[in-house]
Amino acid sequence: MTRFKDWQPHGVIPAVLLPFKPDLSIDEAAYRRHLRDVAAVAGISALTVNGHSSEVHACTVDEQREVMRVTMDELGDRLPIIAGVYADGSLEAARIARLAETDGAAALLVFPPQSMSMGGQLRPEMALAHFSTIAAATSLPLICFNYSLAGGLGYPHDTLLRLVEAVPSIRAIKDWSPGC
Repeated sequence: MTRFKDWQPHGVIPAVLLPFKPDLSIDEAAYRRHLRDVAAVAGISALTVNGHSSEVHACTVDEQREVMRVTMDELGDRLPIIAGVYADGSLEAARIARLAETDGAAALLVFPPQSMSMGGQLRPEMALAHFSTIAAATSLPLICFNYSLAGGLGYPHDTLLRLVEAVPSIRAIKDWSPGC
């Protein structure tokens, strides 16, 4: 259960890194140090875990839950934690969203379903179904992760408008750019 009930995304929200050991297991001690270092920066309003910067694509759901457990143990009383939702399809994304809410997330950063990337340009109705499925599975505010249009995975302006009109729990957009 979230410790920051009714929190809405705002301000500076960095995505943390996830250190690994040589055997590719999570380096919990190094991760805890990193969390404390990032959280000590003045002006931060929340932290994001299980995003690109933490190699979420290479982590199992169990590893993602372990990241949330460690994060909540280390900082959950100090800062709202935003959990990335990165999955192959909408049903798995909804399951991950429910788990993240149970584990204490204050909001969710929702990536496009990775199955969409196989066919190039995202169709608006697929994006709408994806976000609607996730929104039905959780009460948390959603942040829409938007890739660059140049890469074919971004949501065009009209699609973003349709999303925020149809899914009221979308409260922010994370606009991706190379190097960020």
